Amino acid sequence: LDVDMIIVSCGIRPRDELAAESGLEVGERGGVVVNNRLQNSDEDVYAVGEVALHAGTIYGLVAPGYEMAEIAARNLCGQDAEFAGTDLSAKLKLMGVDVASFGDYEVAPSIGRPLVYEDPFSGVYKKLIFSPDGQRLLGGMLVGDASDYHMLQGLAKSDGPLPCKPGELIG
Repeated sequence: LDVDMIIVSCGIRPRDELAAESGLEVGERGGVVVNNRLQNSDEDVYAVGEVALHAGTIYGLVAPGYEMAEIAARNLCGQDAEFAGTDLSAKLKLMGVDVASFGDYEVAPSIGRPLVYEDPFSGVYKKLIFSPDGQRLLGGMLVGDASDYHMLQGLAKSDGPLPCKPGELIG
């Protein structure tokens, strides 16, 4: 093919055949349907990780799977624990390029304002989303340089105002 770019999107496909064959509830597009306790339509069956369909979402990351396993284990031990969804922040290296996302990185203009930095010569792209008044960091995406990921993720999780002006966090 004579192309300038190829994009491959693999995604997550839950292996739910056994659940479906057993008469358990599965989602229309796949996944074992679970409630907040991570139980299926048969309350004796729990599902976690990439096979679990919780509130219409399949979490294809390791951290949510660990959190789900903790919740399911508590429930199996007689406690009353619920999974209410989770943070989808992630820092990865894809084909040698640092990529990270955290918080709300895609919001309507009425909810957040983007501040974007792009350096095509070094392959760096950063998009940070701030509250309309610029007082809080809501989320962001980092490509090529994710060295500030942990600091920015912490600021996005914080309820307090930013310790600096938004422009000082990017570049």
